[in-house]
Amino acid sequence: MEHPFTFFERFIPGVNHENLHVVTTCFVLLVLVGGVFLLYPRLRNASENVLPDSEISLKALFEIFLSMLTGLCEDMIGHGGKKYLPFVGSVFFFIFVSNLVGLIPGFLPPTENWVTGAAVATISFIAYNYFGFKEHGVGYFKHFLAPVSGGVTKSFIQWVLIMLPLCLFHVLFAGIELLSSFFRPITLSIRLYANIFADHMVLGIFSGLVPYLIPLPFMALGVFVAFIQAFIFTLLTTVYISGAVAHEH
Repeated sequence: MEHPFTFFERFIPGVNHENLHVVTTCFVLLVLVGGVFLLYPRLRNASENVLPDSEISLKALFEIFLSMLTGLCEDMIGHGGKKYLPFVGSVFFFIFVSNLVGLIPGFLPPTENWVTGAAVATISFIAYNYFGFKEHGVGYFKHFLAPVSGGVTKSFIQWVLIMLPLCLFHVLFAGIELLSSFFRPITLSIRLYANIFADHMVLGIFSGLVPYLIPLPFMALGVFVAFIQAFIFTLLTTVYISGAVAHEH
């Protein structure tokens, strides 16, 4: 499949379109790690960071995103939602930076390859089920069953007429819930891949036709799409975590 010029394929031997997403993913991780080392000295003293910066800076942008993600965890998960912020934040920043890389000439976003989205979606799938088991233990399996009232077992006839059909319904309900759960990483990865692929294709077409000025609005739109797709992926992941750790009332 034809694709634009990329620096990694040009200057790193052995890199081709088949493994380019892996190399670009490693590059994104290096950028994120570098950003952490750059920001941590300025953020480690909370008493010195009460007031935001008076001008736009990397630190100010990070604080805005962090505040947004903190609010998302608290609103979706509820009490104790902040403890999931490191995982939720990691997912958001990785996808967001990966999407933004595609707007730089000479780079392809790793999220344009469905394998990258599938890998992150699989990690999210494993993570929210792990959080559920950690919160509920074996009782986590109750999330896959329909709620049952305990007032229908007063007699053997009621048990035969009501509980046995209800058990069959439980089997059907649990099967649907399990299938729905296993389809979640598939839908997450397909949604991310399709939107980033389409956005990068549109930007590439207009950049090739008119390389000056005209692509700028599409690049601005690309930044918006990069943020929205990262936010939607993170939002759905947070919703899944919320459902996994929720307690019945």
